Amino acid sequence: MPSAVSPSDSIPAVASVKEFLNNLLARAESIKSTSIEPALEKSDFPDLILALNDVLGPGLSQANDSTDPNRVRRFAIIEAAARDTFTNLIATTSIDSPSFVKIWNLFDILSILSDGEHCDPALLLWLVEELLDSQAIPGCRKVFDFLESRRERIKSKHFKQKQLVILRTCNELLRRLSRATDSAFCGRVFIFMFQSFPLGDKSSVNLRGDYHVENVTTYDRDGAEAVDKMDIDAETPGDDAHKGDSQKPSSKAAESKKQTEKPLDPDALYPIFWSLQDSFNQPKKLFDAEHFASFKKALEATLATFRTIKESPRGKEKDKQSDENKRASKRKLQETDSELATSFNPKYLTSRDLFKLEISDLSFRRNILVQVLIVMDFLLSLSAKAKEKLATIKTPNKSVTYADQLLSEEDTKWVTKMKHAISDYLKSGSDGPYFFRMIETVLSRDKNWVRWKIENCPSIELPPLKPETFVEAKSSSSKLAAKKKMRPTPMGSLNLDFLNDEEDDIWEKLKAPERTKLPDLKSFQRKIADLDFEIEMASSAEAKAAAFEGKASQTWLALRMASGFKLRAFDKIDDDDKLDSLFEDDPVPQDEDTPDVGEAKSDGDVILPEDTRAIVIVDGSSITDRDGKSVMTSELVAKHASTFTRVPPHVTRKPQEGEANGKDCHFIDQQTFNMMRDGDQFLTFTEKTYSSRGISRKVVEGISDKGKVPVLELDRDSAQQVKDMEFPARYLFIHPPAPAELEAALRSSGRGLTDDQIKDVLKTTAELAYHATTTSDFYNSILAHDGEVPDEGPEFFKKFERIVFGSALEKAQAANANGTANGDDVAMADAGNGSTE
Repeated sequence: MPSAVSPSDSIPAVASVKEFLNNLLARAESIKSTSIEPALEKSDFPDLILALNDVLGPGLSQANDSTDPNRVRRFAIIEAAARDTFTNLIATTSIDSPSFVKIWNLFDILSILSDGEHCDPALLLWLVEELLDSQAIPGCRKVFDFLESRRERIKSKHFKQKQLVILRTCNELLRRLSRATDSAFCGRVFIFMFQSFPLGDKSSVNLRGDYHVENVTTYDRDGAEAVDKMDIDAETPGDDAHKGDSQKPSSKAAESKKQTEKPLDPDALYPIFWSLQDSFNQPKKLFDAEHFASFKKALEATLATFRTIKESPRGKEKDKQSDENKRASKRKLQETDSELATSFNPKYLTSRDLFKLEISDLSFRRNILVQVLIVMDFLLSLSAKAKEKLATIKTPNKSVTYADQLLSEEDTKWVTKMKHAISDYLKSGSDGPYFFRMIETVLSRDKNWVRWKIENCPSIELPPLKPETFVEAKSSSSKLAAKKKMRPTPMGSLNLDFLNDEEDDIWEKLKAPERTKLPDLKSFQRKIADLDFEIEMASSAEAKAAAFEGKASQTWLALRMASGFKLRAFDKIDDDDKLDSLFEDDPVPQDEDTPDVGEAKSDGDVILPEDTRAIVIVDGSSITDRDGKSVMTSELVAKHASTFTRVPPHVTRKPQEGEANGKDCHFIDQQTFNMMRDGDQFLTFTEKTYSSRGISRKVVEGISDKGKVPVLELDRDSAQQVKDMEFPARYLFIHPPAPAELEAALRSSGRGLTDDQIKDVLKTTAELAYHATTTSDFYNSILAHDGEVPDEGPEFFKKFERIVFGSALEKAQAANANGTANGDDVAMADAGNGSTE
């Protein structure tokens, strides 16, 4: 706290220190006379401490112990003199005047004194707090310029004594600022606090879960009661989810099943739309059943209207006009210093006359729907599954867990379907996928911060390293950086000792054929076997080490030679010490030039398709989003294992019966999944309440590097993400069969599907088929069933195989057929010659 000693010239010590400060300010003016920068340093006043000790006298100058009463008295004297000097300066100098630099110089001098423990560490900040109180908002901006420029110096020493004053000063300033007209200044204050305080400091956390209830959106509420009375005929997500089993079908329900949308006109939608802001402002109002019902109706009506709004065909011209307007406004901003011209107002314009123009703006619609997604995540945090995850926390923050609130299963289904509907809408448009992915990333990271607050903000700092770990790491790095001795004969090099021979035939040795021809691959097998024997029977450590080096050299040479003509044998190597498969004879007969296509398995020759890019398969008849293999992909990979490899996804669920880790799926925990997602390691990912799923870019590229073609089984949205990433791939859509045949196949599949589930599958497949036929530029190929169910059609797989291979399969079959025919002719000729003889 500030000292109680009041400045007065009647106290000799205070007057002496005041005069001392005035002399320092006079010297500082010769160093810096006009601006905040640069900061004054201790080197600018080499005799500062000696002069101060002379002014204070021997008793006060030697008081360094914190319990020494002379130290407290010295702090009080310097504070009184500084406050008196500061008061005189701000009373006679305007902040816009060039002479106001004396205040900045005084602050720098006090910072130097506080770093040397010659005055209270918080004295500088107390005076800054008083200066902010004495200035209007434009003056506060200049004061904050000083704080931002000195942030590192303020943090460097005695920060514990300063942090409460910094927090109080910033909070008082934020209370004075308007979030509407001073939003940029508010952001500067927040950033200053975030950079000053540690990341895990609880002072900036809303532990009580308070909402900004003062941010009220005012609008014309005439007709707002229509929210509770309106009838929405449009079929919206979740209509079937919140109808009771005992409710009889009515005419409205029949109409909703026809999927007819009757959006409201802008004048009727106006009060309904702006009523959503009450839920955005205070989400806890949704705990009331009546308010939640109104919220659902209002949101459904808003989304139905948004879907009917189409972009103007003159969008390009408007974009050009907007760019010109931006340039003109930028020039105007540079020409004027008006505070109103540089302010940004995030508050909505709620005039009824402007409403139709506002909702026609895509950015406005996106802004509203992003707020809805935040509310949707808040509601889903109250579901039963979310509550189960929070049950593992020992002492949760009850202020934000809302333990007494539980979202019903019916409402959970509605929220989930509405969230998917909004996500699909945000993905529409040319830049929709990029915009949604950005929003999805921000919201997913925000969930981690919410979880951290629920756990009472545990420390996120890494624990200090153990001395043993540090010593081990230091020794390992030293070994890596140490210079290694050169071998007498580097690995793989030729021994040139024969050049020392004084024989006449030395040049003949250089011309020896074995020096210019590759050795036989099996010769390395014998050498490696001999070296293995030497390793087992070595009589000394030196001999054993030499044998190890020799084996490594011969193994490397064998692998390098085999990579040129026997690359497929590498897939059979399971152990680095056992290379027997590398030296096995080729099972293909020498007189056959081409393989038999029918026998092309994983152990046979590889038949590569014409297009070797990754294949993305979107199956229109898929009924679940489980991670198992589809019929088409399983048969393709089984028949052509040397050519195709299915890409197993990374999932956060537990393995089911019969599933193998790494083969069917990569089973990981949620934390690992989040790290891979934030590290941009996924080509595509989806996050759901029960499981998250992603396709690793590294796995796909690894399959391609091995000379195989990756096969990805994705849904429509995931395939869109891969295409947005511009990953080289070709897209194949498997058209679903006729609805009647697909329904019969679903009912006889034995999966125990209900009528509602079957209806959902039929609706989804119809939407996928419509999209595939209307967007011809998305898929490279579309495979039609022609009335045949894929689980029971061998001919269907042949069509699928021809599409995947292109003409490569037909060429291989033709070449194989020609080779077989020629072989039969030769055999017949031999037989004829034998009979004649």
